[in-house]
Amino acid sequence: MNKSVRENLFFILVAHACLLGQPAIAHAEDANYHPQNFSQPLTAARGTITPSGGGAFYLKPEDRCNLVVKEFGWDRDQCSTIDQLIFGFTPEIDNLTVEKPVSDGYVSLADWDSGDRSQEIGSIEESFKDSVKAQSQRLGQDIRFDGWLVYPQIDKGKNILYYANILNWGGDRTINISVSIFDRQGYVPIKIVPVNGNITSDDVQKIVTASAAAYRPQAGSSYFEYSSGDKVAGYGALGVLATMLGVKYGGAASAGLIALALLVLKKGAFLVLLPLVWLRRLFGRKKADS
Repeated sequence: MNKSVRENLFFILVAHACLLGQPAIAHAEDANYHPQNFSQPLTAARGTITPSGGGAFYLKPEDRCNLVVKEFGWDRDQCSTIDQLIFGFTPEIDNLTVEKPVSDGYVSLADWDSGDRSQEIGSIEESFKDSVKAQSQRLGQDIRFDGWLVYPQIDKGKNILYYANILNWGGDRTINISVSIFDRQGYVPIKIVPVNGNITSDDVQKIVTASAAAYRPQAGSSYFEYSSGDKVAGYGALGVLATMLGVKYGGAASAGLIALALLVLKKGAFLVLLPLVWLRRLFGRKKADS
């Protein structure tokens, strides 16, 4: 009888917190994961992530790769898209994925202030709907884009682009929160799945604020430290939004978009482009079956 992977991880973590002084080791019936307490700043590729509170944990590279390969059908070479995977980052967050940073160069946000921004976002949205429909047919699952819980927006004070969209997976409403933190070399994508599928837009704002505040770029690499002569990306904030959604935007594709186009040709690529929306669904189903 299979036990919930996440249930095992949380059980071990609680036992560890009560009884042990070293990272715990989970021995599930069908997996062997080693959850690590997230109590100290965690190194990312181009910065650090500071704990937001107690009770969070993360998986080391081999464990998180085993998880996404076993539970979500990823290919092993797709594991490299993940920089860090954190569970329970705040009580409101199921899981938070920090992806490998994009290094196409400093991204100008000037296009976000253009008069046709809403029209351009609408075009990107239509492309995303088409992509979801095509991938729904390809995967043999009913997946629909049900709109924005938080419309795409930029906070120039925090140098972030974020949104929350609503996907319907076979009648199950899932909220996907995406944040891109701009820095001197490009940007760092973060994907977040909230615990509550019925959260409000105000709740999303709090989650985004907490997640962005926890990330610290390396010294000398913050967005404000851009210097004349630095490499500049061939696209702006609207291009980043398109990349976050996995669709092509504009006449020329960036390196990131080309990589996505190649990725889409691979099995399960659509799931790589989205937050790990199946964690709660999968573990809940396993618990019900056990």
